Amino acid sequence: MLVRAVLLAVSLVACGPLAHAGPSAESLAERAAELRDELEGKGYTVVVEAPFVVIGDESPRKVRRRASGILRWSVSRYQAELFASEPAKVIEVWLFKNERTYRRGAKQRFGDNPDTPYGYYSSEHNAIVMNIGPGAGTLTHEVVHPFIEADFPTAPAWLNEGLASLYERPTEKNGKIWGLPNWRLPSLKREIRKKTLPALSTLLATTSDEFYEAEYDSYAYARYLMLYLQEQGKLTEFYKAFREGAEDDPTGAKTLASVLGTEDLDKFGKLWRRWVLTLKQ
Repeated sequence: MLVRAVLLAVSLVACGPLAHAGPSAESLAERAAELRDELEGKGYTVVVEAPFVVIGDESPRKVRRRASGILRWSVSRYQAELFASEPAKVIEVWLFKNERTYRRGAKQRFGDNPDTPYGYYSSEHNAIVMNIGPGAGTLTHEVVHPFIEADFPTAPAWLNEGLASLYERPTEKNGKIWGLPNWRLPSLKREIRKKTLPALSTLLATTSDEFYEAEYDSYAYARYLMLYLQEQGKLTEFYKAFREGAEDDPTGAKTLASVLGTEDLDKFGKLWRRWVLTLKQ
């Protein structure tokens, strides 16, 4: 995935102070040193890119470039616009050069048999494990998950995956990370035209199991709801208001209605469907 962006450093002043900072520089350096010793001679490069330790089996130059490029760029913008807290634990980011080494590494390192050829975040193993070969879109997606886990631990799956999926195809607009229409759009349009997409209130009320086992394309549904909020300049406002008010509004429905200025989300959902059909990939 090509990301056109100027890789500008975002200072603490620009981002604002973190409510909860991530792992210390010492703990990151210690874990990186342990991994270098363990992986010596096995073709891996290990670098610290706070709040992560990055491990890759591409050339050292490529691994360092990915860490200081797309990873740093996306994390700095997530922090500036959305997340007030960093993951408190050391998270390892394993970047494998192709699907073969990704599947082998996931099995050997974590005992996992991935159900996706692209990548995943494992809270159990404190690791993002991915095939970087097809591009960085999976990385900018998966990095969202440990941040939401730290910043908004009660976030419903539709928000967690909706935000992560929004940034599968990122660019920069006015200094901000910006999600563009992507490969999920045709599936969503088909479901809208076939009338197989449930009401918006149904999506918002889904449990994690219901979201991940949905018969409709729940990822696309949530992603393009986030895209709409982004296009209206309301995404950051919505996320922060939902995070702060989640105890009284666990599904986000009340917050979404308030931010959108509507009393009928399902009526809005019909307008949103018409908007989606105007989008081009």
